[in-house]
Amino acid sequence: MREAGIRVVVVDDQPLFASGLAMLIDAQPDMECVGTAGDGAAAVNLVAELRPDVVLMDLRMPGMNGIEATRLILSAGEADDPPHVIALTTLRQDAVVVQALAAGASAFLTKDATPDQVLGTIRAAHDGQVVPDLATTLALVADLGGPVVTTRRQSTLDALSPREREMFLLVARGLTNAEIAEAVFVSNATVKTHIAAILRKLELRSRVQVVVYAHQNGLVS
Repeated sequence: MREAGIRVVVVDDQPLFASGLAMLIDAQPDMECVGTAGDGAAAVNLVAELRPDVVLMDLRMPGMNGIEATRLILSAGEADDPPHVIALTTLRQDAVVVQALAAGASAFLTKDATPDQVLGTIRAAHDGQVVPDLATTLALVADLGGPVVTTRRQSTLDALSPREREMFLLVARGLTNAEIAEAVFVSNATVKTHIAAILRKLELRSRVQVVVYAHQNGLVS
């Protein structure tokens, strides 16, 4: 069993910035910064050792970048409840962010985000909820994330039941669980069950990854 509270690792090659995030996190009653790392390779090792709940991951670092580190962290932890990764970037309109989301990151933050935005995103990602800045994420993916020519479109839909296909498209358009429940006349609990099945069948990590996947496979306009 993990300790109570959200256990966070901060990864950034700027020690002052990483320390500032660590102090912000440690000041919260429901979370703790359990470690920091200055590059992707160190992050992979630290996450394997500490098994945090959330990783704040800088995308541009010397050596192994944050995208490759995200891939390794999530693939290595598939059987052991891997952490939620939140990408950190200096630029909002950055194709690298879409690559990080496609690699499995649950959300992204710009480095000029407010403390409330940082903490709200950590909590939302940890709880599997819609991230606070989802509208920006949707716009970024639509602008920079595709569509990509693919042969997987039909096979993607075939892997899901008719109800799951319907919910997949609603998630891809950014609807919350409550909005989906209202749209298809089911309970929130039923929506959660279907979304969990969708993520499992498509081997996706988060709602945001559903958005990226749908755009890159031409499943939404």
